[in-house]
Amino acid sequence: MAVNLDPALRAAVEAVRRRLVEAWPHGERLVKWVEPENLHLTLKFLGEVGEGKAVDVLTALEGLAGRGEFYVRYAGLGAFPRARGARVLWIGVTEGADRLASLAAWVEDRLRPLGFPPEERPFSPHLTIGRLRTPAYHPELQRAVEREARVEVGSQRVQSVEVMESVLRRQGPVYTVRASYRLGGPGA
Repeated sequence: MAVNLDPALRAAVEAVRRRLVEAWPHGERLVKWVEPENLHLTLKFLGEVGEGKAVDVLTALEGLAGRGEFYVRYAGLGAFPRARGARVLWIGVTEGADRLASLAAWVEDRLRPLGFPPEERPFSPHLTIGRLRTPAYHPELQRAVEREARVEVGSQRVQSVEVMESVLRRQGPVYTVRASYRLGGPGA
């Protein structure tokens, strides 16, 4: 379950990536960057889902259509678990995080009866832009992340939530939209 990044914001995310590469040139080979067309904000990772259960998932999520549209603002660069010893590089959400958290909780509630366990960690809305192949302390990366900590990427209207299927390939994952749920008119 995901909110796909508005294609109009891809260039801004790519600019952040380029600045990170310029600040940490030898790190380029240490990071698997998310392809611009694959950038999305995950609401719930489902893992392997068989065809029969996939139909149940799609049925359980039909109520998304009435949830109402809203805006999110992407800003701030960070790392999980932290800049010193990063594993994941991400861009944060500064507006609309509460609405995203509400959507994620709604999805959790609908999928729990189907056998999908709830997330153990609290929902933290973010846009993953890269994953370190081997997590370690990289001082140049830490400094670059700290310099970009207040970066502004832009806003988008969240009008739909997609059920994405990912197929892992040697070159990276290939994502396909299995279902798209329009959120309806403007939300409160």
